[in-house]
Amino acid sequence: MSRPTELPAPTPSDDARFQAFADFSPDILSILDREGRLVFNSAAAWKTHGYRPEDLLGRSTFELIHPEDRADVEATFVRLLNSPNEEDRLRYRYRNADGSYSWMEATARNETTNPLLGGIIAISRDISARVVVENALRESEQRFRMLFATNPQPMTIFDLESLQFLEANEAALALYGHPREEFLRLRSRAIRPDEDLARFDRVVELLRDNRTSGKLEHRARHRAKDGRLIDVVAFVQRIDWLGRAAALVLLQDVTEQLKLQTKLQQTQKLESLGLLAGGIAHDFNNMLTAILGHASIAADEVPGDSSVQESLRLIQESSLRAAELCRQMLAYSGQGRFQVSTFELGDFLKTAIDLVRVTIRPTIAVQVDSAAGLPCVEGDRAQLQQVVMNLVLNAADAIGDRAGVIRLAAHREYADHARFETMHLSPQLPAGDYVALEVSDNGCGMTPDTIARIFDPFFTTKFTGRGLGLAAVLGIVRGHRGAIKVESEPGHGTVFTILLPAAAAQQTSAPSAAAPTPAATAAHRRGRTILVVDDEESVRKTVDAMLTREGLALRFAADGLAGVEAYREHHHTIDAVLLDLTMPGLGGAEALDRILAINPHARVLLMSGFDEHVESARHAQRGQVGFVQKPFTSQALLEKIDLALAPHPGN
Repeated sequence: MSRPTELPAPTPSDDARFQAFADFSPDILSILDREGRLVFNSAAAWKTHGYRPEDLLGRSTFELIHPEDRADVEATFVRLLNSPNEEDRLRYRYRNADGSYSWMEATARNETTNPLLGGIIAISRDISARVVVENALRESEQRFRMLFATNPQPMTIFDLESLQFLEANEAALALYGHPREEFLRLRSRAIRPDEDLARFDRVVELLRDNRTSGKLEHRARHRAKDGRLIDVVAFVQRIDWLGRAAALVLLQDVTEQLKLQTKLQQTQKLESLGLLAGGIAHDFNNMLTAILGHASIAADEVPGDSSVQESLRLIQESSLRAAELCRQMLAYSGQGRFQVSTFELGDFLKTAIDLVRVTIRPTIAVQVDSAAGLPCVEGDRAQLQQVVMNLVLNAADAIGDRAGVIRLAAHREYADHARFETMHLSPQLPAGDYVALEVSDNGCGMTPDTIARIFDPFFTTKFTGRGLGLAAVLGIVRGHRGAIKVESEPGHGTVFTILLPAAAAQQTSAPSAAAPTPAATAAHRRGRTILVVDDEESVRKTVDAMLTREGLALRFAADGLAGVEAYREHHHTIDAVLLDLTMPGLGGAEALDRILAINPHARVLLMSGFDEHVESARHAQRGQVGFVQKPFTSQALLEKIDLALAPHPGN
């Protein structure tokens, strides 16, 4: 067996070549003995640290290591001594000749068994500039992470290629309801509903192609862990995240803001439609007054066996049906005429349902469940009867031909601002005790789009509509200072909840006294003078035709101010005033006050297509003030005139 070849000993010329080669390198080449003393350094060492060669050779390198790094360097040195031919990488601070320190990065290898080297060799370089940049980046990243983590606005970061979430702050985790580990396993598409994915993909495409300048802003809907949808405004910007193309997303939750905007828009729409409906009903009632009034005059003049009588009868019937439509429009606008009484809602429901039960198919069961000891409510029984009828008919339509259940329930409820926020017509209702009326069914239910339009006038899901229907319900509830809520899902039925203010008094109102029998006769009317105040010429002409043939003398005024002046000048000869409530300029209520100031015993008959219950209550104690509903027949007007002219106690 041959003996291994021994390496030749280095010659002086080899040492010179090695020295020249080492000095040519920009890195520092060093050799340390087993004690850590420097036995060789290339020229880069003097250039880097500012020492003379004789200052370092033979000196322990550990003396020049920063005290905070020395232990780690010594441990690495010992580890290398115990591992021949092994190498290690380390970073440390090295003291320069001027006392400052440079950050060094070194790769060291155990070559103690190599006769040419005979020690620990190290190749090191000054990385101070890189460390400064790294520290700046680290500080910047720490500041970013601090701002990211503590920002009250939800923020997320996702990878632009995989769409995997890379980071999320606490506000985002709270918004979506996910624990951190669970959220970071999601992809960004997972939190978006299907209908929002196309828009999201377009945003991602722009970010991937880097075709954006600054932030992208867009509205979106995101899905929380519990399934609820969140409306957000997203501000998205492309960033570099640990060497990966990523998107930084700042989110603004606008769910409640949009709800408030929708509620405000709905309120404004209802108010606008209410004003429109009230205005149309007022003008329509004036036209109907002329039509119905002249038809009734003609019917009185034409012989009973005349063929014209049938035509006149049809005109009057059509006018009355049109007047009913006007009343529905006024109910929708919240300006319907109310006859207020105080009653217990549970007893009212039992009576009301008996009136509508006959219109419901026998396959539909109707249940009434009323809590005991309910407070009373103040309202118009007839109007609330219409509410119950419309809701029950709506429920029956939703059930259709199959078997089903309609349930009416009443209970007491304390309602506050949070409760009203979920309901229609309730922005300014005071917190307090209310009586809740619920009408529920197990019918087909409704989509959110249908619910959003259900109170619009003439909106229907049927081939033939039911007129104002639920729109009138909304108006009646508004007029009663109440609120209404609709809850429904397709296939899961519908629940209408109406809140009405609890009355302060718990007793029901006493029945009103019967109207006195008119004392005036046809002979008694003759020669009496009536002041007619109405801004519509057609109404004035109709009243003229109705009353002059009964022997009454008439004076006319075309507005409230002219009416007051006419009464001031001629009140000694005026027996009664027929006063329209709704006129431009000086309205009927103001004109009434001025007339009563002239003569507290003036006999005034108010007329209008609508009259709010507040005005009715205001003048209820004045026996000389009456009311006639437009449109009216000549007979109806004459009866009211007779009441106005009849002697009153104390006059």
